[in-house]
Amino acid sequence: MIDILGRAGQLEEALNLIRSMPIEANDVVWRSLLSACRNHRNVGMGRKLMKGLTQGGAWDSSTCVLLSNLYAGVGMWGDARKVRTMMREKELKKVPGCSWIELDGIVHEFVVGDYLCPRAKEASSSSEMFCTSNLHSSTTSLEYTCS
Repeated sequence: MIDILGRAGQLEEALNLIRSMPIEANDVVWRSLLSACRNHRNVGMGRKLMKGLTQGGAWDSSTCVLLSNLYAGVGMWGDARKVRTMMREKELKKVPGCSWIELDGIVHEFVVGDYLCPRAKEASSSSEMFCTSNLHSSTTSLEYTCS
């Protein structure tokens, strides 16, 4: 629900829902709202959320990257740089994204920037075809499925 409200731009409603939950919200819930703050460029709420996340010990790379991207998205380059500097000082590394694709009945995992897998180029061109075809049509007939 937090993610849905956040995507719809209902950040205050999402925050109120978190506060009214019968159990204490975990870091995933708070990061979901922080991500919505980034998407909707709500720096004020993002800063408040960071205070709560850092007090709860959730000062990890994904939280820092979200905050840095929030600052960068609104042109607050100095603040974005401070977050990235703090990440280096605390030796927090950004975790590369990964995807899975099924090719010939076998599920392959791909990490951003890793082209060591023999079928990486095939998967990359398949995903490009998928994205391109979806821009022009609501359906596609590719034999590959992505998750």
